Amino acid sequence: MTDVLHWDLLLRGAVGGVLLFHAANLMGRGPRPAVRAALWVFTLSLVAYLFCQRTALLVQVPRPLVWGVLALCTSSTAWLWLAARGLFDDRFRWDWPFLAAGAGMVALGLSAHAPRLEAMLAGGADPGPGSLTAVHAVAMVAFTAAAVWEVLRGWRDDLVEPRRVARRWVALGIGLYAAIALAVELAVRDRPVGLLLPALHVAGIGLVALALALLVARRSLDAVLGLLPVVADPDRAAESPSTVAPAPQVAPEESPALKRLRQAMTEQHAYRREGLSVAALAADLGMGEAALRALINQQLGYRNFNDFLHYHRLQEAAARLASEDLPILSIALDCGYGSIGPFNRAFRQRFGMTPTEYRASMRLAQPRSPG
Repeated sequence: MTDVLHWDLLLRGAVGGVLLFHAANLMGRGPRPAVRAALWVFTLSLVAYLFCQRTALLVQVPRPLVWGVLALCTSSTAWLWLAARGLFDDRFRWDWPFLAAGAGMVALGLSAHAPRLEAMLAGGADPGPGSLTAVHAVAMVAFTAAAVWEVLRGWRDDLVEPRRVARRWVALGIGLYAAIALAVELAVRDRPVGLLLPALHVAGIGLVALALALLVARRSLDAVLGLLPVVADPDRAAESPSTVAPAPQVAPEESPALKRLRQAMTEQHAYRREGLSVAALAADLGMGEAALRALINQQLGYRNFNDFLHYHRLQEAAARLASEDLPILSIALDCGYGSIGPFNRAFRQRFGMTPTEYRASMRLAQPRSPG
């Protein structure tokens, strides 16, 4: 039995070492520090999860570290959700709702498991699961489902090919594996399961970690996080650097495909079509979806198809707000928005003010005709 336990600890140590490699890699300087921080905390929570199941290890470490390991372990699904959201949302920031979600899961996890841990450290009998244990289990399931949703949401509009691959194979695999592992863990909670099932679980985490290590070795993670430069559209030079890749260079001559795309957007106003998708625009241009995604991403610098549409729609909307007296809703519908809500949100995010405020400011800036 001792030899089996040693092999189990060796396996956990090896997997933990691979995870710590990822944590160290994420601590390096680079763009999107908020996303790196979310991925870093999630990685540490996995390391904590590996050793939280071994009471013999927890007894040997200082008490403050034990509580830190428990806090990370019991909140790991919350950090999985934040990591998934940050990875696939180019505008991700550590806003207070995200911090509150993580802190709330930490508080719930500690409250649900602290009595059992305290009894274990004191050498007493296990009091068993309390009333908050079921609430914590439901929260873990909810955060895992939310993480899978973040992977699936916006899949079709994602223009970054390495990130689309990450959605399909890496992130979705992590989400589904976490869901299966969580379901098994809840099914066998407080029942003797032996050493084989936990070892298989640890080996599964290790395989995912090794797959991510290969991804890092191939530098695909750099492209997902925005490290690799692409050619950016000169017309967007004034936009936020969070949506335009660094080190832009303009190609000396536009390709025929790029000319057709510009013509479709600026002359034919294809963006006015409500619900326009990558597939529909690619069919109109007579090209494949993958080719169109690469064209918009690598030649124009957009990472998301909706951002590409918003740019053209808001350009027209801003010009018409400044020169026309039509109702704002009519202009929004003409420009391709299905309702006023998404238009207002996109406009405020782009210009820092509401359409009404923008129209008023433009009218004030216009010279008055001599009376």
